[in-house]
Amino acid sequence: MLSALEARGRAAGAAAAERTRVRVAEALRAALPGVAVGIEGEDVVLSGRISADDPRLRWIGSLLR
Repeated sequence: MLSALEARGRAAGAAAAERTRVRVAEALRAALPGVAVGIEGEDVVLSGRISADDPRLRWIGSLLR
């Protein structure tokens, strides 16, 4: 019984992590036009050109907290 409960917990955690990745990717797409945003496995990947001193990068960092 404990292993079934553990499996349900792992599945719920994995589903929550995926929902979070999708939410973050959608927010980044909206905030960073011209930057490609994708999900690769457990990572949200940004590609494109953006200046290192762009204030939007601080916003991205705030999503990671």
